[in-house]
Amino acid sequence: MGIQMQSRKKVVGSTAVVAGLLLSLLSATNAQAAATVVLTVNGVTITSATSSSTPAIVSVPSDNTVDAADAVRFSLTGVDAGSTVSVATTNALIVSTLSTTLNPIRSNSGVVSASYNVGTGTTSDFYAYTKSTALGTVTITNSGSTFTYYLKGSAGPAYTLAYSPPATPYTSTISKQSATVSDVFGNKIVGVTPLLSLINLTSTSPTATNADGVSEFTITYPSTKGQSALSISIGATDVLGLQAAVKSVTSFITVVDPADALEAEKAARAADKAAADVALAAEKAARAADKAAADVALAAEKAARAADKAAVDKRIATLSAQIASLKNLYNKLARKYKQKTIN
Repeated sequence: MGIQMQSRKKVVGSTAVVAGLLLSLLSATNAQAAATVVLTVNGVTITSATSSSTPAIVSVPSDNTVDAADAVRFSLTGVDAGSTVSVATTNALIVSTLSTTLNPIRSNSGVVSASYNVGTGTTSDFYAYTKSTALGTVTITNSGSTFTYYLKGSAGPAYTLAYSPPATPYTSTISKQSATVSDVFGNKIVGVTPLLSLINLTSTSPTATNADGVSEFTITYPSTKGQSALSISIGATDVLGLQAAVKSVTSFITVVDPADALEAEKAARAADKAAADVALAAEKAARAADKAAADVALAAEKAARAADKAAVDKRIATLSAQIASLKNLYNKLARKYKQKTIN
């Protein structure tokens, strides 16, 4: 009986130890549990943004305010008290709040990295927005856990029109033209059809812009040379605080006759050749003058060297005569006093 009691006590004691260890492990696990992140756009929960193929879609802030439809709200719960939530983005910006009348958040607001210390709390909130239709990322790090989410912007309304016509087209020719339409941030816009106004020209109707924001049309130039004009436009409204919209492009076009253009080109090339011939003749004359001056300088140098040689030769002749005179005098004295003579 006593043995059974002791066995029971040992079992109870072992069970208590195991339970204590399990509670310790559970407490440690709970202390380091990963936070929960919920994404919403304008109050709608987004669950697919962990994949680059299904990013969260937001409107770009084309009205120059970052509103609920323009940003992804990141709401973190279960964050360890006293820890820091670190956020870094690519092709996106972080803001702490959305735009209000009293506190407008403009399209130039935000940072690409931020840190939020939760203090004694266990939650953290921030927003991310983008001005681009290209893929962006938001990476969140907290207590050893990392979360990556993807977002993209949807282009705003038409704001900027770009078009460059040929400067001097030929008569009776047909030319395929293109214009590009983008929003205030340069994102290309699909489905916008520009309007054409023509003077002394005919054209097909512009197509709606494609995925690259390009609208195409074909111009036929008149059969006689002269002046033509073209104006292409889009509907756009200026946004306060942003650069003015480019709503239209007007071009005055000089249509030229091909024969006239050829003659003008020939005349220009002839003028170029004449100018080149004048320059070549001037260069030849300059080089001839340089040679003449060099020849004069060389002749003067030769004459100077000849004069120097003549002076040296004369000096040598004088010295030679003096030496010969001294030798004769010496030999006379040598013979008189019966000494050796010198040659």
